[in-house]
Amino acid sequence: MSKVTHSYEALLELFFEFRELLKPTIVDGVPDFSSDAMAAQYAELQYLKKRLRAIDTSDWSRADCVDYHVVRAEINGVDFDHRVLKPWARDPGFYNLTDGIYPRLLVHHSRSLSNWGLIEPALPLDKEGVKDFRTRLQCVPKLFLDAKKNLVEAAGELATIAIRVKEKDIELLERFRQGFAEHHPDLIPDVDKALFATKDFRDWLIENQNRMPATAGIGKENYNWWMKNVHLIPYTWDQFHTMIQAEYDRTISFLKLEENKNRRLPDFELTSSAEENNLRQQEAVEKLMQFLQEEEIITVPPELAPLPTDQYPRVWGISAYLRAGDRGFFEETNDREPMTNIAHVFFGHYYVGGRKIWYQDSDQRPIRGAIRLYDLHEARSEALAYGIEEWLLQSGLFDDRPRSREITYIWSIFRAVRALTDLKMHANEYSLEDGLKNISESIPYQWAKPNSDAVWWDTEEALRSPGHSSNYVVGRNMMQGLMAQRARQLGEDFSVRRFFDEFMNGGIIPISLTRWELTGLEDEMNSLLDVN
Repeated sequence: MSKVTHSYEALLELFFEFRELLKPTIVDGVPDFSSDAMAAQYAELQYLKKRLRAIDTSDWSRADCVDYHVVRAEINGVDFDHRVLKPWARDPGFYNLTDGIYPRLLVHHSRSLSNWGLIEPALPLDKEGVKDFRTRLQCVPKLFLDAKKNLVEAAGELATIAIRVKEKDIELLERFRQGFAEHHPDLIPDVDKALFATKDFRDWLIENQNRMPATAGIGKENYNWWMKNVHLIPYTWDQFHTMIQAEYDRTISFLKLEENKNRRLPDFELTSSAEENNLRQQEAVEKLMQFLQEEEIITVPPELAPLPTDQYPRVWGISAYLRAGDRGFFEETNDREPMTNIAHVFFGHYYVGGRKIWYQDSDQRPIRGAIRLYDLHEARSEALAYGIEEWLLQSGLFDDRPRSREITYIWSIFRAVRALTDLKMHANEYSLEDGLKNISESIPYQWAKPNSDAVWWDTEEALRSPGHSSNYVVGRNMMQGLMAQRARQLGEDFSVRRFFDEFMNGGIIPISLTRWELTGLEDEMNSLLDVN
C-alpha cells in the first residue's frame, strides 16, 4: 500500500514519471507498441494510480487541487486507452506515415508513433536533411511489419479509414519519388522500399478487413465513463444527445430567419484569385483584433496587437481549391466569409491569455503548461473556439456584413451534425457509412460532398476520438453556464473582458475545473469524484 502524503511536490514527481512512462521504447527507429510493451506500461500505470490515490489534498489550495484532477483525468485516459480504445491493436490508422500523426502526438501522447512524419519537404535538402529523411524512410517497412503483428483486435471500419489514408500516403511517396529523382536520386531506393511497404500494408488491410469483426464504436457505457472520468464532464450520452439535437434545431431555425431577413441583399462575392482570398483573410484578422480591443472583449497583449499582417498565419489554404468542382465545405464557407473561421482559429487556438499560441508554450506552470493528453485540450479549446464565433456575432462583429451571419450559423449546423454523428457511431446506431451520409446530407446547400476530404476527415475523427466532435457543443454550453454564474456572483463587477481574461488565464484544462476554480461551486466536482 502506498504511503499517504500531503505534498504537492509528490504530485509533480508523479506527473513527470507519468509523462515519461508514455514515451514508447524505440526499436530500430520505430516505437514499440507490441503486446508485451503495452502490458508493461499498463502494469506501471496501476502503480502510479495507487500513488495518486495516496495523495491527500484535503489541506491544499483549490488551484493545487485543480492540478491534481488534471493529472487524475490524464491517467484515467491512459487507463481507458489500455482497456477500451487500444489504438495500437484496434486501429490500423494509428500506423500513419504523414503529418496526420502530428495532432495525435499532441493530443494522444501515448497513442502517437513519433514525430518523424513524412512531411513533404522543400527541395533540395541540405546534407543533414538528406540524412534525416533517409532515416525516416528506412523506418517505414518496420513500422508496417510491427503493425501487422500488433493489430490483433482490429476494427473493420477503422481499417476502411486506414485504407483510404494509405492511398494518400502512396500518392505522397510517389510525389517524393518524382522530386528526389531530380534533386536526390540516392534517396530513390529508400523511397521505393517505403512505397512497397505502404502498398503491401494497404493490400494486407484489404485482404484481411473481413476478418476484423471488432466494432469501432465504444458503446454508451464506455462513452459515459470516458466523458466523466477523462473529460470531467458531468453529463451522459443521453444528455449529450438532447443538448446537441437542440443545438442543431436552433441553428437551422436561425439560419432560415437570417436568410429571410437578408433575402433582398446581394449574394456573396466569391474570390477570383488566391491573392484576393489571402487579402480577405488578412483584413478579417485586422478587423478581429481591433474589435477585441475596442469592444473590450478580452485584454489584448502588446505582442498581439498590432501585429504586421504578414506575421499572421493564414487560417485556411483555400487557394489550391479555387478551381471549379474542387471545393469542399471549408472552401465554400471561407471563400464567402472568412471571419467566422478567423475568429475560431485566432481566439480559440492561437490566442491564450497573454500567449500567442494555443499549445501553451509560455505557461510556466509544470502541469497546466504541459500539453493536455487525450483530446483534453481540444474539449476546452474547441468549445471556446466554437462558442466565440456566435458570441462575437452577438457582440456586433458582423453588424457591417449582415450576410456573414448566415455563414456562422452554417458552421454551427456543421458542428452539431458532426456531434450527432459522433454520438450515434459510438452508440453503434450508425455505421461509418451512415456517419458519412448523415454529415453530407445534413449540411445546407450540398456544400459537404459525400466523398470530400472534409466529410471523411470529420467522420474519421469522430470515430477514432470519442467526444472530439460532441465536446464542441457541450463544452460551449458549459462555458455559457460559467459566464452566467460569474455574472451572478460578480454583479456590477462583471465584465466580458474580465470573464475571458479569467477563463484564459486558468490554462487549458477541463471546463469543469475552470468553473470550480473561478466560482468555488462544488456541485459538478462532487458528481465527478466517484470514479467507476
